[in-house]
Amino acid sequence: MGKTTSAAKQDWNAKHYSQIKVSVKPEIAVAFKSACEAAGVSMASTLSGFMESYAALPVKRSSTQILTTTRRHRRNAFRSLLNCLEQIRDAEESYRDNIPENLSGSAVYETADECVEMLSEAIGILESAYQ
Repeated sequence: MGKTTSAAKQDWNAKHYSQIKVSVKPEIAVAFKSACEAAGVSMASTLSGFMESYAALPVKRSSTQILTTTRRHRRNAFRSLLNCLEQIRDAEESYRDNIPENLSGSAVYETADECVEMLSEAIGILESAYQ
């Protein structure tokens, strides 16, 4: 197989994706990029996931206020929240696991480990609420 040309890639992307320009404060952009790199995920896939979760939430046509009037809507919002918490826990777990061995007993390691444990516990408690 030969290499795909840049023009062919652009044509394929144009047919299968929509581009959205997002303006955020520089410090938010830097923090988001760093978090994605630390978690080993692409910024585009992370944003797409957030956008997909948000788009699934029902909203009033007159405003962007999230409706949680039905059990189904509450469960969808709840699943989105759990997904975000799991991503945060996984990123913190990755951070902890990548701390050098000579710092394994340090305050930094202990704080990260405690954070992972607390997030895991919180996720477990929240999951039991909607079973």
